[in-house]
Amino acid sequence: MKKRRSKTSFGYVRFCCLGGFQEKFISKLIENDIRLFDVKQEKGKLTALAYPSDYEFIARTAVKYKIRIRVIQRKGLYFFLRRYRKRWGIIAGVLSCCAIILIMSQFVWDIQISGNETVPETEILKVLEKEGLSPGVGKFGFDTRSCELSTVNAIEKLSWVSVEREGSRVYVKVGESRSEEAPEIPVDTPCNIIADCDGQLIGAIVHRGKLMTDIGSGVRKGQLLVSGTVNDNGGNIVYVHSDGEFTVRTEQTEEFYLPFKTTVKTSDGEQIHNSYFMIGAFSFPIPWESGSAPSDEYSYSEEIHKLSFFGLETPFKIRRGTYTEYTEKDVTYTNRDLTEMLEREKENYEKNFLSDVKITDEEKTFTPDENGIKLTVKYTLEKSFGEKAPINITYGGNALTGE
Repeated sequence: MKKRRSKTSFGYVRFCCLGGFQEKFISKLIENDIRLFDVKQEKGKLTALAYPSDYEFIARTAVKYKIRIRVIQRKGLYFFLRRYRKRWGIIAGVLSCCAIILIMSQFVWDIQISGNETVPETEILKVLEKEGLSPGVGKFGFDTRSCELSTVNAIEKLSWVSVEREGSRVYVKVGESRSEEAPEIPVDTPCNIIADCDGQLIGAIVHRGKLMTDIGSGVRKGQLLVSGTVNDNGGNIVYVHSDGEFTVRTEQTEEFYLPFKTTVKTSDGEQIHNSYFMIGAFSFPIPWESGSAPSDEYSYSEEIHKLSFFGLETPFKIRRGTYTEYTEKDVTYTNRDLTEMLEREKENYEKNFLSDVKITDEEKTFTPDENGIKLTVKYTLEKSFGEKAPINITYGGNALTGE
């Protein structure tokens, strides 16, 4: 008989046989394809292991061959389950658990967004919710193609969106649009450097090429600063890739205007809450707080609270989202209010648009009228300037400067 593993994961019976015709008994079992393991026979005593399903046949066969058989050990999953065969509550609980898992697997409980850098997740989730995709919705209760098209159309910064189902989880992959910059001219391509704004040239360091204007002189936008057409030591004309560092002093005027009376929107109206019970990456909607914003006239914010038990932190969390309705109010500002607000607008403009230049002087003028106040600021700036333009060379020997 081939030696097999003596213990099975499902269960086994260890028994011993005394007396009788043991050789004929074993031969009969082999004829009926009964498997025995760890068979040992010594001094008229036979011990072995068998599957629980085979033991009844083994016991009947032993009686036919005058063998006294006795069970030594019963062990395994089979006997564990048999012990609770009459406890219907456990069986009902297991079946109910399986049914709940099966039902819950038919819903979306987690939405993961990746690829967004500047677009917030809440903005993407708000668009998807309008298309029927939100935690707790049926797994096939939304159209992935419709979600993709609507999200791209609603959010200008996104160039593409992919929505994929995977079990009870939905993966939303997005790509953001990149601003197209003018390609840089290769260093082996001949080029000139021209002025990109009006002003006074106050500094010039030429690394390659020929400077075509004097420091301290005025320049106009589009004027040639450095020529890439130069003479070599042999008196021949050659074309080079112009390069250098240039500083210009220029003037720039900006205007800011605010009215005395205006209508503002504030998020202090009706609130609708939308809460989820979180277990790891899975979210389950809380029925009594599962509302959604009826229109776009709502702002959205959310908080996540960790649950603790007697001071010990648990893996459970509550995510509570709040939709707050915008309300419109008519506001009338005083001269002082508008002056302070215009100053803040000016500071924000300088922070966003003039952070890379040096402001050497500014002249501010406040001009009121019957509807509001205008702030005019005349800046004197020092900044780097100049842009490269390739040289178009003809075979006839003439060089044309391209802008």
